[in-house]
Amino acid sequence: MPVSGTTAIIALGATGLGLQVAGQYQVGQAAEAQAKSQREWHEYNALLSEREAAEARDVAAKEETRFRKGGERLKATQRARFAKTGVTTEGSPEAFLEEQAIEIEEDALMIRRGGQLAGQRLTAEAGLQRMAGRSALLRGKASLRASRWGMASTGLSGAAGLGYQYGTMTGAFP
Repeated sequence: MPVSGTTAIIALGATGLGLQVAGQYQVGQAAEAQAKSQREWHEYNALLSEREAAEARDVAAKEETRFRKGGERLKATQRARFAKTGVTTEGSPEAFLEEQAIEIEEDALMIRRGGQLAGQRLTAEAGLQRMAGRSALLRGKASLRASRWGMASTGLSGAAGLGYQYGTMTGAFP
């Protein structure tokens, strides 16, 4: 049975409609896949930031310990020098040693605080990375929903248009 011109035109229109619907489906799937990939990337960055935060705290704690030990050695050396020269540690030498002890403690606390601040900054960065990942995932899901609505809309309006075209070509509609 030969294919009439009307049938061929309707078949081509239906094929085009099918391709449009399939294309919208693929766009939605690609958006969702990209969003999942972005979320995974943000999670990786968050884990990296958390690791760096822990490392910053550890390094600062070790540096603080090293600094305190160095300070204790310095104080012991100065006490020994005072004793060697016959100077008692009362009065001015005692005030000097106390001032030095205070400075050493303040510097050690600043080292600790620097590590804490770096750790807090990196931990906050990890939280922001996770939020960005969740946001990307939500955008991907929204794009997928939009593509599904677009598929439905294209399918319905395309089917209506094909029906009208068929009716016009066959004389069913005046």
